[in-house]
Amino acid sequence: MDPQRTGLIAGVIGLLLCWATVSAQTVSVVNNLEFGDVFPGVPKTVTKADPGAAEFRVEGNGGDEITVELLLPSYMSTSTGHSMRLVFSSNDLSMDSSASPRQDAPLLDDLNPYIVQTYGIGTNGLAIWLGGKVVPGQVQQPGDYSADITITITYTGN
Repeated sequence: MDPQRTGLIAGVIGLLLCWATVSAQTVSVVNNLEFGDVFPGVPKTVTKADPGAAEFRVEGNGGDEITVELLLPSYMSTSTGHSMRLVFSSNDLSMDSSASPRQDAPLLDDLNPYIVQTYGIGTNGLAIWLGGKVVPGQVQQPGDYSADITITITYTGN
């Protein structure tokens, strides 16, 4: 076998394996998860179909497959250190990649927000909705409570 010829073939194969396309996604917050007025001892739920649900929008190349991962807090707190329990159930997440996403009838509904979801971006992006529930104590201190919800979108390569 000719060593020069073998090196040439290996070089061509190496060039073919180095080809790649970089896809970009952007995530924006359309709406925060808003519970409004909450009263001591009275839990309050905002469903993923309610106007107060959190809404995220993912933009990218139509057909790109991504993973959606949420980091969800267990408590909301005030600037003075008071806290209130925050609960997410196994069906509080929905997504829709259709041309006209519908919060009231999404393509994917009743998803578990604690499980990483894999889904494709549609030609008009991907809409994601999240509901939840606050559980104030019987003697919950008044104040403005907040917490961070982190969403991570990762391109899978498909």
